[in-house]
Amino acid sequence: MTQSHDDDEMLAAELALGLLEGDERARVQRRAASDPGFAGLVRGWETRLSTMADLPPVTAPPSVKAALMADLFPETVKPPIWKRLGVWQALTGGAMAVALVLALMLTPLSGPNTTGPLYTAEITSDIGDFRVVAVIDKSRQEVILTRTLGGAPEGRILQVWAHGPDEPAQSVGLWPAGESIRLPLPPDIAAVRGTLTLGVSEEPPGGSLTGSPSGRVFGTVDIANVTGAG
Repeated sequence: MTQSHDDDEMLAAELALGLLEGDERARVQRRAASDPGFAGLVRGWETRLSTMADLPPVTAPPSVKAALMADLFPETVKPPIWKRLGVWQALTGGAMAVALVLALMLTPLSGPNTTGPLYTAEITSDIGDFRVVAVIDKSRQEVILTRTLGGAPEGRILQVWAHGPDEPAQSVGLWPAGESIRLPLPPDIAAVRGTLTLGVSEEPPGGSLTGSPSGRVFGTVDIANVTGAG
């Protein structure tokens, strides 16, 4: 996918999920009414999401979860991404929805080397002005992030950090622009087992000059029970 198509996919998914509000929702609805290609993307997401719209994100009974996965992912499609994505235990509400969008949009449902687990997490600031949903894909040793609130101040960029227990923060990569980004995990971070800490800071263009976060750290999150790539 090109970056433009990625952006359109995300926008269509957000409309289908009801995550857009006010003028932005009206603008995207007008585009769906006048742009057949974009309307097709919206319909595609509505179809994919319609079977799970009424399911509680955390407390769904095992029988409902099993039926949902059997319906969405026949035995010929392996491995089911929902089985690998820990949103049933980790996230609720809009954050769960965004994590599902990221996983479905950016991670293939089948093919070689897709058996590693996925871990989801939400990074939020203490004062509620910044929020990021992250999906760590151990199949590819990558982290996929999307901002759902806030961003870097003008003239600054975001930088993603991670570390294992009792280890210093290590840069995962720069996030200079856009709502979503996919970054490879550095070898030391990919090798972490147990608790993996993920965070985002704002830094000068080009990133921190110190090798550690030098600007505001918007927030961090501890992701427990991280294993290898399967």
